[in-house]
Amino acid sequence: MYFLSRIVDLCIDFLFPKSRKVLELEALSIDTIIKTLPPANFARSKDSFVESKAECQKNKDIIALFDYSHPVVKEIVWKLKYNGNARIADKLGEILYDHIQQEFLDLALFEKWGRPILIPIPISDKRRFERGWNQSELLCEQIMAHDNEKTFRYLPRRLVKLYHTESQTKTSSRSERLKNIKNSMKVLNAPAIIGECIVVLDDVTTTGSTFVEAKRVLRAAGAKKILCVAVAH
Repeated sequence: MYFLSRIVDLCIDFLFPKSRKVLELEALSIDTIIKTLPPANFARSKDSFVESKAECQKNKDIIALFDYSHPVVKEIVWKLKYNGNARIADKLGEILYDHIQQEFLDLALFEKWGRPILIPIPISDKRRFERGWNQSELLCEQIMAHDNEKTFRYLPRRLVKLYHTESQTKTSSRSERLKNIKNSMKVLNAPAIIGECIVVLDDVTTTGSTFVEAKRVLRAAGAKKILCVAVAH
């Protein structure tokens, strides 16, 4: 299967040559990405995007890897989101896998919760039709491709988008973003996540409102521990 996908990739690359910038991004080693790209400008326990001390405590389980304001980080995210770039997804998947695994080891969550479940932030049917993929699913699939130790379980399409919402980047405040995303998600087959530890994946978090809504519906469905992880903030 992997061989066939590589043949398809090579044919596409031949018919539609990539720009020099894309080739340079794809050529970045994982070590270079980790060492040279700036980390996200907030910590798990001290989120800069929340507006009060109470909100900070409530959203302490939202983390991100890189600073989205950096031009290379932004370019990487855009190639993943809008082009579905498989090579970039593969590199980010490996980085995310190592980071999440280390996070769980640091917090001793494996002992408490066993194998965590990966769930991608959903997109609407309209958005999936326009792009042909969900970038968060691409990340989850690549994490699982690197999970030789069977650390995680993957439940795609378990969290679904009920209706299309405007892009969160088009809203001007955190309150508007929360209102925009409110009640837009639903958990399917909720018994499968009762009492489980969930890792929710997304490409970018800004105010955290998308993660807040995902956490709300997952908790309502019975999830006991939820860690939200994004590539960039």
